[in-house]
Amino acid sequence: MSNSIGGWRPGPTWRWLCVAAVIQTAVLWSIVAKRQALLRDGKEIALPVMPVDPRDLFRGDYVTLGYELTPIKSMALDGRPSFDGLSKGAIAYVTLHQSVDESWLVRSISAKFPERVDNGDIVIRGRVAYHWGTAGSSDESIDVRFGIERYFVPEGTGALLETKVRDKAIKALVAVGADGTAGIKGLLIDGQRHEDPPLF
Repeated sequence: MSNSIGGWRPGPTWRWLCVAAVIQTAVLWSIVAKRQALLRDGKEIALPVMPVDPRDLFRGDYVTLGYELTPIKSMALDGRPSFDGLSKGAIAYVTLHQSVDESWLVRSISAKFPERVDNGDIVIRGRVAYHWGTAGSSDESIDVRFGIERYFVPEGTGALLETKVRDKAIKALVAVGADGTAGIKGLLIDGQRHEDPPLF
């Protein structure tokens, strides 16, 4: 029996296009699945946030968030650590510990995942955005981006959320994976959780 339709048979180019489409779909599915696993299984922490910009024409409203964790000043860390290997664009691993008032504070920062992490501490992975000051001096600082600086919200609500942030009424609910990867699960607004439903 012929596999042709009306005398047409799929040629090699058509078959390769189909294979490419399947591969692209599998890659996208893998990315989505990994993110869902992070949000579901990652350790959750709540971080105070600060807004920057409320609008993206392609995706609707969003808030661009800053975190009190950064910039990180060398003089504020125990033992005045070296920031070697943490030039602009480098991967950075920031170890956080929870204070008595349950806020998260920076314990250390390094270019490699720490060999030892104390119980209760969390390591969050980011990328150095800026590194300024003289090496080893009291003014040496590093600004880190963790990939959790933008959160999309229903259109028309960005300005309201910025007001809430200014009133210190919002925290970001962040899931942190074992490798330090972080993702925003939702927002804590006036003590109420607001999360996107899982895709699956």
